[in-house]
Amino acid sequence: MTYWIITVAIVAIALCIIAIVAVGMKGSLGGRAPELANVMANTARHLNGDADPPQGLVEFFEEIPDIRPKSADSAAETPKH
Repeated sequence: MTYWIITVAIVAIALCIIAIVAVGMKGSLGGRAPELANVMANTARHLNGDADPPQGLVEFFEEIPDIRPKSADSAAETPKH
């Protein structure tokens, strides 16, 4: 059962990538569906890191507490027993 779920997920991801390339990144289907092409081009910019992250995502990560050590020195110290 898990095999089928993973297979469907991989196929869905592949179809999304094909849609981004075919429609959003100046592909041949961009003229037929301009609204979809705009959304896919924006998605491609976000995936490439060219666009600013969405405000909702930024706010989500600001709510997560930072549990990392405050400095590199504290990471290099060995625990005292």
